Amino acid sequence: MFKRISVFGLAVAAVAVLSSPICGNQQPRVAQPDGERTKIFAFASNEELSRWTIAGDVAIDAAKTRSGSGRSLKVGPGGKAVLKLRDSDESGKIDVWVYDDGTTPEDAKAGRVGPRWGLVQSDGKVLAAGILYASYLGGAEGYTATACDGRQWFEQLFWLGVNRIPAGWHKWTFDVDTEVGLQLLHNDRQVNAVDSRNTGLKGFSAFAVWGDEDTGKKQTIWLADLSVTLGGPVDIPPIIEADPYAETASAAEMPSSDSIIVYTKENAPATPKLEDLPLRQSVSQYDISWTFEQPARVGRFVNGDWYVVGPVTIKAIDPRPLYGSEIPRRELDRTDRNRPEAQRVRNGFMLNPPAQMRVAYDSGVRNWFDASLIQKLPVTMKPGDSLVSTISMPKNLVLHAQLRNKIERGVDDSSPIRTAAVLTCVGEPQPADAFRPAFCDRQQKIYRARNLKRKLLPAVAATNSIPKVKQYVRFTRRPWVGTCFFGFEEPVENMPQYGLEYGRVVGISSLLLCTDIDPQQKEPLLVNFVQVGIDLGGMIRAGHPGWTGWGGHGSGRKLPIVFAGLLLGDDELANINKSFPKVSFGEDEQTAYGDCWTGATVVFTGHSGIDAATGAGRPRGRGWGPYEHTPPSQWKAGQNTCESYRRCCTSVGWVAQALSLRLMHAEKSWNHDAFFDYVDRWMYEDDGAFVQAIKEATGADHDHEWARQGQAWDAFVEDMWARHRSKLQSPTDGWKQQHDDSYYRKAVEMSRR
Repeated sequence: MFKRISVFGLAVAAVAVLSSPICGNQQPRVAQPDGERTKIFAFASNEELSRWTIAGDVAIDAAKTRSGSGRSLKVGPGGKAVLKLRDSDESGKIDVWVYDDGTTPEDAKAGRVGPRWGLVQSDGKVLAAGILYASYLGGAEGYTATACDGRQWFEQLFWLGVNRIPAGWHKWTFDVDTEVGLQLLHNDRQVNAVDSRNTGLKGFSAFAVWGDEDTGKKQTIWLADLSVTLGGPVDIPPIIEADPYAETASAAEMPSSDSIIVYTKENAPATPKLEDLPLRQSVSQYDISWTFEQPARVGRFVNGDWYVVGPVTIKAIDPRPLYGSEIPRRELDRTDRNRPEAQRVRNGFMLNPPAQMRVAYDSGVRNWFDASLIQKLPVTMKPGDSLVSTISMPKNLVLHAQLRNKIERGVDDSSPIRTAAVLTCVGEPQPADAFRPAFCDRQQKIYRARNLKRKLLPAVAATNSIPKVKQYVRFTRRPWVGTCFFGFEEPVENMPQYGLEYGRVVGISSLLLCTDIDPQQKEPLLVNFVQVGIDLGGMIRAGHPGWTGWGGHGSGRKLPIVFAGLLLGDDELANINKSFPKVSFGEDEQTAYGDCWTGATVVFTGHSGIDAATGAGRPRGRGWGPYEHTPPSQWKAGQNTCESYRRCCTSVGWVAQALSLRLMHAEKSWNHDAFFDYVDRWMYEDDGAFVQAIKEATGADHDHEWARQGQAWDAFVEDMWARHRSKLQSPTDGWKQQHDDSYYRKAVEMSRR
């Protein structure tokens, strides 16, 4: 249900000892660590077989050949053959051809172990490819890899997505690189489903093949042209885990209390003259440095981001962007390896990123990477331009994300981008209270902090559970440059990595700004939060389609835009879904007025909600659209998925947002009343009986503290709700009152077409 769920592959766990020891009187001569010599096993005679430890039905077969000449090794049901190569576990490469005639058991969904072949470590750990059968595997159609102890074959599985059909010879390559680790290839094409680190293999000392189970409809396989090249010790860097949001880690970039200025019209700063600005050869921010071809006049916006008075040419960026073969092999992840070398990039940058789901920062970005947007230095900037530069995530680094999740390059759908910074080119100096224009805004609309309508912010009493404001200053300090979706390209050190956390971060940030804490303490968070809204609003103005309801992913973007619009007096932003009615926002698309099976009159509209552009429910072919108008007894898998997302990944992230908007009396600007009434329903409706009814009808158990209604995961949000929600003039029972539900009924009808 959460973001880090893998879509493909199976993984459970790995342990280890071979069912029988590896031994043999003779060992083949194979390559030394220099890797220059390769030993070929052609199975030409029984003498060659004496180098193996064999058991059961294993023999040289002169009748089965791969290329019309030579022989093969036949391994029948119950057979086993082990070739010991050395005593130590080190690197090397094994190529082998395996003949699969396509035989399958009578019941291919019953648990069964078919033929396997692969590497063995000296402690008995195995990494093998082969044919395994289970209800959750397609053993009749394709191959599975297993990392195990040679006995518990289903402990850790990797579905390879490689077809067994057509029947015949298949080439398998097990390549344990000294720096990269294990790489598995089928017919010379890399199979990315196997993550080297998840195999438990640190090298190998033997090669083995195991025959089919000796029961039922049996299969025999043949091996031919086995080649072995041995290398030296494997040297893979250890995993490093870090929290960039820890207080000690972020202290250096946080503003000191004596540097915080609350700019107003009464103390508005003057606009400097060009000659008053420092003349610099380079500027740096967030570990990214830009070097100019010639010294240039530079300044800083109110949030600390740099601007340069242009035109100007950037001749160097540090860390240096890397392209193609410049990227070390050990740093290539699965997504990289699927791209042509010429399309690989690290530490990339984009001049004027489009407000579209297309980026070229890092070739490890899934779905949205567009190699045609790759740029190289030097790059010339003119007034109106924005340059977004990034630092890529190295492999073997695990970073804590905001509030929840850990991110690691190449693992599941994690972002491969570590951080980002924005350099803006302007035509003239800017006052110290100027906000950076949105990085997608080529017209460079510049707002000023002196004009912030701070009186719109209430000063309600904060509860004792208030979090450290500095944490949320850090959460919002670096630019939120995510123009895509699913978090595939969002800098981990800049912004939340999942929509639920977007919702929680923006909700708590706005709620903090509505409390009675000292205005000077609020100011850095206020400036950062408004800047986030300016950037998100700038994307919409430049044509971005918004953030659709898709599980929890679409939440958290609308509030900063509305908030910034209100505080800046920009009606277009303050009323964003009136200004751009076809733009998607998850909170709006996933809530609507309608009769719910629980008796409520407002509903969650499903995992994928209602399309703002068309008004149609989005079942996406999986039943992921509107569903709460039907009782649980009618729910199928898709509706159960919707209910899970309602409880795990959306509603809890909306509570602080709704409360802060109500405290600001911003319901009219938000322009979607169903959202507020739905959140009231979430917090006030007693779902005890409904949870039981769902369990009885579907078997799904939602009786977990984190999944129940009436809570928001964050103590501060829950305490603020309890103290302040009932005191507001807006009724708390709107979720019980009748409303016009024609929008919902139409969406349901359209989703059936």
